[in-house]
Amino acid sequence: MAVVMRNQEISPDIFHLVVGGISGGKCGQFYMLKPNDTLDPLLGRPISILDCDDEHNTTSFLYQVVGKGTDLLSRLRTGDYLAVTGPFGNGFPALDADVTLIGGGIGIAPLYYYAREQKRLFPNRKLNIHLGFREESYFTEEFQELADEFSVNIGGFVTDDVNFDRQAIYVTCGPGPMMQAVAKLCREHGKELYVSMEARMACGVGACLACTCKTAKGNKRVCKDGPVFKGEEIYE
Repeated sequence: MAVVMRNQEISPDIFHLVVGGISGGKCGQFYMLKPNDTLDPLLGRPISILDCDDEHNTTSFLYQVVGKGTDLLSRLRTGDYLAVTGPFGNGFPALDADVTLIGGGIGIAPLYYYAREQKRLFPNRKLNIHLGFREESYFTEEFQELADEFSVNIGGFVTDDVNFDRQAIYVTCGPGPMMQAVAKLCREHGKELYVSMEARMACGVGACLACTCKTAKGNKRVCKDGPVFKGEEIYE
């Protein structure tokens, strides 16, 4: 059981949720969340970890209201209880290298915790962050504080702002077309890439096969085998 510490709308239909009573998740993992007293929907919604504070036993999330489950989450107030299961999935690898992060829309969420961990583990490595949004940006100041190079693109193509000639490893999460474009450019420039996939999920543990995706090594489950994959596994 977890309790809502804060649930603030920071942009239209974008909420920053802080939950007390859970911590310890790895960057790139996710939890299944739902209000404690609801039976419809029966199952929780997969929400990526935005940040984790083990000292205060809190975990934060950034989510977008897109359906009944996330609409119910948006109605939670401080002190309300949540049914929480997880954390699930694998996480991003710690990389002793310069890293370029490319995020699009709500896909920026799992990249923040990863950016913070990279800076903590490898403070002398460069961290370049490029974020893209369709209409309005959010949570950008927090990213900018961590970045050696930072850009925000609104209404255009975030890949236009990225230097793919760097001696760096690239990490991306966001809309499918954006990640496909990132993968194509990384392939053309011979760069290593990690992608964080999003998919509709039911169980979160790989039993229902609802989130199966095609990879170079056959079908895999985003919730169990991912959500983080090597770029060439997903985009050949």
